[in-house]
Amino acid sequence: MMADHGDPCDPSEASFCMNGGSCYKIPSVSTPTCRCIDNYKGSRCEQFLLESRSSTESGIIAAVVIMVLLIVVMLAVIIYYTCKLKRSKEQNQPTREQYWKVQHREPRV
Repeated sequence: MMADHGDPCDPSEASFCMNGGSCYKIPSVSTPTCRCIDNYKGSRCEQFLLESRSSTESGIIAAVVIMVLLIVVMLAVIIYYTCKLKRSKEQNQPTREQYWKVQHREPRV
């Protein structure tokens, strides 16, 4: 059976490829050739490829995290100053008891 990479290797060469790679013989090449499975590369499929994120993806994640933190900090500051303003207004307004209380005056002579 002819494959994309040539004829399958002889049983004696079947173990040439590592990590589940398929061994093929190409007539113009003296050594067997390997077709590697996912996550492996190299002439004999000997190198494992680690999953990695691109720097662009990492940069986007970092930017989103920073923006969320900034929004949380801004909301905290707004809530703090709103509560502070509300408390100061409550302290400056006379209570009902103070409003109706008649203050004693000294008679004029």
